[in-house]
Amino acid sequence: MSFLVNALKIIFLLGFLVFIHEGGHFLVAKFFKVKVEEFSIGFGPKIFSKKSKETTYIIGCIPFGGYVKMLGDAEKSEEDGSFNKAKLWHRIAIVSAGAIVNILFAIIVFFILSLFSQYNNISTTVDKILPEAMENVSGIEIGDKILQINDTKIRLKSDISKALRKYTNGEITVIVERNNEIKTLKVKPIEYEDGLYILGIESKVNENVSITGRFYYAFWETVNFLDSMVQSLKMLFTGNIRIEQMTGPIGISKIVVKTNGIYNFIYLLCLISLSLGVTNLLPIPALDGGRILLLIIEGIRGEALKEEIELGIQSAGFLLLILFSLYVSYIDIIRIF
Repeated sequence: MSFLVNALKIIFLLGFLVFIHEGGHFLVAKFFKVKVEEFSIGFGPKIFSKKSKETTYIIGCIPFGGYVKMLGDAEKSEEDGSFNKAKLWHRIAIVSAGAIVNILFAIIVFFILSLFSQYNNISTTVDKILPEAMENVSGIEIGDKILQINDTKIRLKSDISKALRKYTNGEITVIVERNNEIKTLKVKPIEYEDGLYILGIESKVNENVSITGRFYYAFWETVNFLDSMVQSLKMLFTGNIRIEQMTGPIGISKIVVKTNGIYNFIYLLCLISLSLGVTNLLPIPALDGGRILLLIIEGIRGEALKEEIELGIQSAGFLLLILFSLYVSYIDIIRIF
């Protein structure tokens, strides 16, 4: 029974994200009168197939992907409603729609999740100082509202941890509000774990937060959510994240299985949706971002690249993507066993 529940969680999460991604391509293509020949969720042998007017709807047995096949997409066509005959900006909109839907879905649902999450309403006002931190943060008093740590503004409790990730050694500057006065203090964080520092303070959950207040918390929590993705991308391109630290479908499935409760499951759904959307916009052949780049080049040149050149670029990118996916999957399996 547990295996069945876990399998359904994985299939739903991956299938749903593929559905909204491909649905974005599909709906925008339809909006611009481009003929969609096939709309598929999943790959491999067909579990379900139904033709309706001009489109065949398919469900494949492998939920790790999907596709929207348009007339004049893979091969040029002179028929009305073909992709290659659509205006340039229409084609760019169609290709980018899947990733944009993933990103918007993540932002909107995460914002709603944050609105009703008690965890995100933790005050930044000091309620307790841990005994082991008394000496290091002697300038901080109970009732102080923390406004800033060094150059990081503190709007949420999670901002404190974020600010301390930059800490290396020595004192830090903490700006607090105390009895309607602004105080600037010098304190020294304490080491909680190897390389992880905390101030050694605790605060309460704001139990009676107003609607305006909840929107405030949700907004900044969502900003932090997006910022974490941007920082991850920066680390990737600066070499601070190695391929061995990445996670593929197998690793994601393992994480999905471990989620407890609807909140954690939806949070993971948002995180993967955002990752999927941002990754797909990277200018890499075989990804949506690579196709957008080719369309931009077409706009600059005034004409498309030769069909065989474009096909060669896409095929090479697709091959590299498959090899990369296989390697990441291999790393996932090594982690498990």
